[in-house]
Amino acid sequence: MSNGRSTRPTPAALEDTVLLEKIAEGDRKAFKALYIKYQPRLIKFCSRLLKNDIAIAADVADEALIEVWRSAGSFSGKSLPSTWIHSIARFRTIAYLRKNKEVLLDTDLASLDLEDTALSAEDKIFINDRNDLLIEGLGKLSNKHREIIELVYFRELSIKDISAMLNISDNTVKTRMFYARKHLKSILTTMGIKKP
Repeated sequence: MSNGRSTRPTPAALEDTVLLEKIAEGDRKAFKALYIKYQPRLIKFCSRLLKNDIAIAADVADEALIEVWRSAGSFSGKSLPSTWIHSIARFRTIAYLRKNKEVLLDTDLASLDLEDTALSAEDKIFINDRNDLLIEGLGKLSNKHREIIELVYFRELSIKDISAMLNISDNTVKTRMFYARKHLKSILTTMGIKKP
């Protein structure tokens, strides 16, 4: 029975993987290309946890991309490149916030286990501080399920945008997301990540 792993990576994922391989070899042009592609996305991503402080978000995004430059050789391909890059940015954002707790309210600290989106309590298991385990869990999903998690939670695309991008119906996006969450929850529970 097929688990979907035969699905080919998207052209964007293949392009990013090639860029990371070249960056691991010290290719500055490849890093520049990746930087131009991801820096605006990471600023937006980081600013959501930084109370829309774009200046700090830009600094944190740059730190994350420097980390990508340094650790590109450690990208294992267990997740989409964009998921791996966003997890580095998220870790950097949380590290900044923990060093600067005075800028946060206690309730804000509690919300750091999530991206700043309207996730239900049921979804908290997916986005948490245990990035290594999360990435490992994502790596155990089929390509289709890993892709849908990445598009929804890391790239923050709408169902309509995902539907158009993947050339599938809105209902197929929703069904795929339902099973992706269910499967990922099962994997992470097996790995010892329990619901709060």
